[in-house]
Amino acid sequence: MSTDAQKLWGVWGQANGLYSSWAASKNVNYYLLFVLYALEGQEEMTQKKICICTGLTKQTVNSVIRSLKEKGYIELVPGPQDRREKRIILTEKGAAYSNELITPLQELEHRVYQIMGSDRVQQMIDDITLFNHVLEKEMEKEM
Repeated sequence: MSTDAQKLWGVWGQANGLYSSWAASKNVNYYLLFVLYALEGQEEMTQKKICICTGLTKQTVNSVIRSLKEKGYIELVPGPQDRREKRIILTEKGAAYSNELITPLQELEHRVYQIMGSDRVQQMIDDITLFNHVLEKEMEKEM
């Protein structure tokens, strides 16, 4: 593996590890945290959309969704065009639970963004977006 690839995997893994540690400090599963983060402030989310925006597998998202539903944190509402597609809606109880977890994390991230500066944060977003786009296109050639 090239040095650049090792460095990328290292920093990517470290960032995931930091989020995993933060989730563990709140006594929640890392995957649960990501699903709640995806649902936060969204009116129209489906399992497919959560998979796309989190990078989690369909099975993982489905497992988290089932758990949240059993606890009364979400409702599954049939889609208007395709009744098989379920929209995932936070219940009042779920919104309170999500807010309790996600708001402190977003405040932490906001402090980090302020320390880094908006230009560096935007550059980081642009660079990762470009990397993901190029990686996707190159992967399509391989498949």
